[in-house]
Amino acid sequence: MKKNKTKMIILITGVIVLVLLVVSNFIYVSPRETLLYKAQQYLTYSKSDWENYEENKKILANNPTDGNRVTEVERAVSPEDIYSLDTNRVAPEVKAEELKKIKKAHFENLVPASQTLDHEDAQSALIRLTEGRLTDVIIHQKINIKVGTCYNNPNKEGNYHCVSCMILLYNRDTKDWQEAPNGDHFLKPEYDFYQPSKGDIWEAKDLSMRIPFDYDLYKKFQTKK
Repeated sequence: MKKNKTKMIILITGVIVLVLLVVSNFIYVSPRETLLYKAQQYLTYSKSDWENYEENKKILANNPTDGNRVTEVERAVSPEDIYSLDTNRVAPEVKAEELKKIKKAHFENLVPASQTLDHEDAQSALIRLTEGRLTDVIIHQKINIKVGTCYNNPNKEGNYHCVSCMILLYNRDTKDWQEAPNGDHFLKPEYDFYQPSKGDIWEAKDLSMRIPFDYDLYKKFQTKK
């Protein structure tokens, strides 16, 4: 009896492996995807998921991230506390310190940018800045980059135009924003985005100017309850 059960398990396993081998010949899997992930897509993706997937494929195709591309990654000259905090979600003592920093920053002197970038521009720029690390997050974690209000940044560093903006990670599955990528928190909440020359594509670099926390951005992309 036990012998027959063992044979049955081996037979079922063999059939599953054979089916996977046959299916793999008919399903295209990109170098960044696995056959298991592809099968999961066909089983679980809705029409909107496929539309987002195809749109992201276009973005990634237009913004190659191979090892031969030279990516300009400049470090911010300011300390880590240049990044603004959500004062509604921190401890009272942290909030008090943050309010002091806001007062010293004189946000009233900031000029909202009239010439700025859209969500896809910001996402593409960050794909290049992170040398493709963001690509896996976009595909496997169903996350897209959303960009908030941008402010003119006088620190152009020889570029044609520069703005500073907050970004948000929008989960296409939950229809809500999330704090950071699962497993690898390599993204920062704010970045400088710049155009090397007039009409050029937008690139990204580390933040060099403190800007306000963009509450409207988070409100816009949170799940409506």
